[in-house]
Amino acid sequence: MPTPSLPALASLGWSDWFAARAAPAAGEAVARVATVDRDQLLLLDGSGAFRARLAGRFRHRHDAPAHPCVGDWVCVERTGEDGPGLIQGVVARRTVLRRRAADEVAVAQVIAANVDVVVVLQAADHDFNLKRLARYLVMAAEGGAEALVGLTKADLATPETVAAQDAAIR
Repeated sequence: MPTPSLPALASLGWSDWFAARAAPAAGEAVARVATVDRDQLLLLDGSGAFRARLAGRFRHRHDAPAHPCVGDWVCVERTGEDGPGLIQGVVARRTVLRRRAADEVAVAQVIAANVDVVVVLQAADHDFNLKRLARYLVMAAEGGAEALVGLTKADLATPETVAAQDAAIR
């Protein structure tokens, strides 16, 4: 199975920063996580997409933040062109977006990793919520990502309302 080229990986966000922290074993390659569905993941390697599953050490760990999430770079063992890969490790994260878990436990849920820019959209009509916007901006800042704010549905609000919301955001 051909190893993806560095330019192909770079198109997915691979950089020297990740290369310095990746330690794939012999027979493993690096790939980026596109989707996660429990222990089944869809990975991208610069030449295409393929399915992978978590190695047993991930499935039996209760340390959820250590599990791969969308945006992570992983070390994956491929057994064949059509078979699923087996994720053996996660490369260190440069940035990470977390939210508080919905239950009473104080463990944060990792939403995405290695995100450079977070675009937070708020509707300018009746759903505008400055406190919610502030929570998302704090989440991005704490995770190390740059945040941009966009107002949508400005055509459904009065110009005065949009101007007031814009001033509140600034």
